[in-house]
Amino acid sequence: MKTKFIILCFLGALFWAIPSHSFNFGNILKEVEKSTRPPEKAQPSKEEEPKPTQSPAQSSQQSSGQSGGLIGLGDSLGIFDKKTSKILQQSVNTLKSLQPIAYEEEKAIGGRLAVEVFNRYGGAYEDPELLSYINLVGQAVADVSSRSDIDYHFAILNTEFPNAFATPGGYVFVSIGLLRMIENEAELAGVLAHEVAHIARKHALQTLERSRSLQGVSSLTLTVMDKDPGLFDKLIDEVSNVLFTKGLDKNLEFEADKYGREFAYRTGYYPGALKRFIQKLGASKKNQGSIFSSTHPTSKERYSLLQKSSSRYKKASRYPTLGKRYEVAIKRQN
Repeated sequence: MKTKFIILCFLGALFWAIPSHSFNFGNILKEVEKSTRPPEKAQPSKEEEPKPTQSPAQSSQQSSGQSGGLIGLGDSLGIFDKKTSKILQQSVNTLKSLQPIAYEEEKAIGGRLAVEVFNRYGGAYEDPELLSYINLVGQAVADVSSRSDIDYHFAILNTEFPNAFATPGGYVFVSIGLLRMIENEAELAGVLAHEVAHIARKHALQTLERSRSLQGVSSLTLTVMDKDPGLFDKLIDEVSNVLFTKGLDKNLEFEADKYGREFAYRTGYYPGALKRFIQKLGASKKNQGSIFSSTHPTSKERYSLLQKSSSRYKKASRYPTLGKRYEVAIKRQN
């Protein structure tokens, strides 16, 4: 406990000295352009390309020369009728679409969605010092997350609605309206950690890998998207619809709450801060019209689940919330 508190104080002392990992609209456009270049420039080398493993069904298909592998064998033996064989073959094609999406492709998708976030929600909020502070806290929780080996980028959106988003590849957004509702650094850490958890647990990618647009596609690569330009646009439309309209599955949001609280706690923040902020968000009139109100489970549900598991954090009250430091950073006008 003492060690974590010393680390937090050390981070505070280095606040003005550490360069920010922040990005602005111009920078992200350059990154997206780089990520989505034609395959002759951006295609990974053969040495870097992962070799998909073969399932027993695929192996049997190749060795026997039959069109449906084990399904084809069953069909030839009269075990399955033609209709059943067709349904089973479609299932195999669907399973093929569930090959994990590689990081390069994830970043290309996330970068494109990041531009969409800026376009929909007011662009970037211009305050370099505040942005640097947000990045310092965000990088701290990302570094102790379950996926600390990728780059994370944090940005502030110029909208008064209390919104927050995460897109694949490491892009996290919080609105200035949300930041004005937050009362201390521990709450900020909890909110950012919730979004980091979505990326760390690959929630959006899980949804994407079940996409009908990917049925029959064994792996999603920049080469595949270049050969079928419409496929990339379809995927972006589908993920946009999930992130900005329908929302992720309830259980994925609950999981992001759980892991977000844990990441903030590992960094040394009071673990009950996220729960408190969720309760406050639910009671606020500002939440009306926010993406939170339409795409997330109710604040009551989220608060209740966090409350049930809060006893695992022993001596939680000893962990700091750092309200004064946050107030200075946000430059709140009373």
